[in-house]
This record gives sequence, C-alpha cells and structure tokens, in this order.
Amino acid sequence: MNRYIRGIIPDPARRRTLISVIVAVSAYGMTIGFFYPLISLKMELQGYSSTWIGLMGAVPFLASIVFSPLVPIAMRYVNVRTLMIGSILSDFVFIVLMMLFDNIYVWYVCRFMMGVAGTLLFVVSETWINVIAEDHYRGRVLGLYTFVFSGTLGLSPLIIVFFGVEGNLPFLVASVIILLGIIPLYWTRDSNPDFPDGKVSDVLKFLILAPTLVAAATLMSFEEATLVTLLPVYAFRSGLTEANSALLLTVLAVGSMAAQPVVGRLADSMNRYHLLYLCALVMIVCILLLPLAINSSFISWPLMLLLGGSVAGIYTVALTIMGHRFSGSQLAAGNAAFGIMWGVSGTLAPGLAGVAMSIWDPNGLIVVMALSVVVFFAVATYRTISKAKESD
Repeated sequence: MNRYIRGIIPDPARRRTLISVIVAVSAYGMTIGFFYPLISLKMELQGYSSTWIGLMGAVPFLASIVFSPLVPIAMRYVNVRTLMIGSILSDFVFIVLMMLFDNIYVWYVCRFMMGVAGTLLFVVSETWINVIAEDHYRGRVLGLYTFVFSGTLGLSPLIIVFFGVEGNLPFLVASVIILLGIIPLYWTRDSNPDFPDGKVSDVLKFLILAPTLVAAATLMSFEEATLVTLLPVYAFRSGLTEANSALLLTVLAVGSMAAQPVVGRLADSMNRYHLLYLCALVMIVCILLLPLAINSSFISWPLMLLLGGSVAGIYTVALTIMGHRFSGSQLAAGNAAFGIMWGVSGTLAPGLAGVAMSIWDPNGLIVVMALSVVVFFAVATYRTISKAKESD
C-alpha cells in the first residue's frame, strides 16, 4: 500500500497520515465485519426470535441517525485524532461489557453505544481523509480507502470460521483487533485539521446544498443493506443451494473491493458527475439482469462483481465530489449527512425489500432495488434542471 500511495502523494507527512487513518478505520471495519453476524448467531443459538435479532441489527443504524448531526459539534471542540482514539476505546469498552454481561437488554444498550462510537469514527475519519487528499489525486486516495475498508469488511466474517461463536473467545478477538486500530494513530499526532465552526444546522444545510450527493450516499447504503440481508434469500428461493447463495455475497464483496482503484483513477481523469451516473446505470442494469442470470454462475458471478463495484463505486465518487466542493465544517457536515442517510437506509431497506418479496416472491427484491436507482436518477435530474434554471 505504501508503494502505491508514494506514487500518488509525494509529501511524506500526508502519506504517513493517510496510511495511519486508513489502517485505523479498517481495523474497526474488520471488527464490525464479523461482530454483526457474531451477535446474530449467538442470539439465534440462545433461542431469540428473528424479531429480536432484527431489532439488535437495527440498533447501530438508529444510533447513526440520532448522533450523526452532533459529530460536527464534537469536531469543533475536540481534535480529530482524539475523537478517533476515543471512538475506538469506547467500542472496546462496550465489547468487553457485552462479554461480561450475558443480558439482552445490556446488549441493546451496548450495541447502541457502539453505533454512536462507529458513527463518530466514520464521519471523522472520512472527513480527515478528504482533508489530506489534494484534488488532483483525491479520487485515487478515496478509491484506495474504499478498497482497503471493503476488503477488511468483506473478509472479516471468516474469523468466525476459525474461532466460532461459542464462549468469550470471539469477543476477546474483537477487542484485540479494535485496540490495534489505535497504534497507527501514533503517527498522526502532528496532523490535526481544525473544524472551528461545526453545528447541527450545517448538516441540514448540506442536505439542501448537495441533494445529488446525499441521494448517491443513500442509494449506496440502501443497496448494500438490502443485498447483505436478502441476496442469499433471493438466490435460495430462485433455486440455488444454501452454499452457492451465500457465496454470491463473497463475489459481491470481491467486486466491491476490486473496482475501487479503477473508480478512483477514473474520478481523477473524467467528469465526476458523469462517473456517478455511470455507476448508477451499471447498477440498475445488473439488478434488472439478475433474474435472468441467477441460475448460471458463468453469468451471475460477473454480474455480482459489477454490481458490487458499482454500489461501492458510487460512494467513492460521491466522497470525491464532496471533498472537491466543500471544506472545513461543511465537509464534516457532509460526512455527517451521509451518516444519517446510512442509518435511515440500514433501518428501512431490509424491511421494505422483505415486504416486497412477500408480495412478489422472490422478484419483489429486484423491484425495490431498481426503484431505488430510479429515485436517485430522479433527484439528480431534478437538481440538474434546477441548476440550469438558476444560471439562466
């Protein structure tokens, strides 16, 4: 990674800070990548209903909705390095509490507070990365960040294969991994951007100033939450075996990871809004072709690679555009707005798709996913027309 970044960023200080922040947030990504399914599986083994398990899964998303608007205020009074370290330590504490107290109500509180810590960590780290990056290589930097984070998030469930879900060992592994994220932040002590004007109203203003970017982040979150939750169910009901249904998620994760360096390079060499729309176009084509391809690995796997790459790619491009257009407290507010929409989508998307599948089994999933892309294009088109009228 260092050699790749050296070819992009000549300044050693910027390069060192960037690597440190990416490694720190990726350690967190590795933790949550297997902690989410770990908690679900442990609850399943303890006999809790799917309703209770689903509510536990929704709690971190609710925390993101509630807490995201407050992050710019926190960044106003506390430097970003301290906030990241505090987030990681908080996550560690609540993992330990879940290990010590095998009580469902304690777990709900801990998962909510872990959602708060994660929201703070993501908003701060993605804002910091955008501050580090200069505009002529911003897309490649954010593509690298998404590549590394997607890789750790997608591969980390394999930890369950090695350590299982029984006993306290998985909690100990999670706590060690999350603490390791603090180590690289030692090399960021001389790089702490200030955000002196952050306030809640900035987040609301951003929703108005950049509806296309907000819609892009919402689309990515909606599609990701829907796919992770229901793609295996859709595949199984379409005739695939359980193993092959689950394997589609791995192919999706590989596509999400592998496409980001390419998307980042394109974001530095072409019109970024055109690239945003191209990602959405690839996404809807893949979604609409899925019913025809699902029973053929020869077709469905390349389709999953493209779908994963376009879903993650639209977020990479949206972050790149946001870093170009905004700075300071507005940039922090933009990432907070993305956090809110991630929370909203994560809370609503699986439920909406599940209802659609119960109405039209299994292709209700396809309808909901395709309609979400149509909504994105509608928002983007309306915004383009509005800007054209304003300039006349």
